Amino acid sequence: MACHVIRKMRLAHCKRGPATCEQCREMDEPRICLLDVCPSDGGMMQRRVIKLSIDGEEVWREFDVVRVFESEEAARAYALEKGVEDVEL
Repeated sequence: MACHVIRKMRLAHCKRGPATCEQCREMDEPRICLLDVCPSDGGMMQRRVIKLSIDGEEVWREFDVVRVFESEEAARAYALEKGVEDVEL
């Protein structure tokens, strides 16, 4: 399984979310992100999770945001250059 995926998602500043956190409200718009779904210290801290399909089976994986792309074109170019196959925009 590849450790990086590209997804369009909403970023969050903290676990309280946009309903109660001003900084989360400011970030509350979809962004295209490169995600590391194999963090080296997995299970050792609280993280958001994402559902992935691996070999036809749906699994939940924790992730770290590695990079936020400015545009869909930049994300697709990065995916081609680095061999990221799991891209959902």
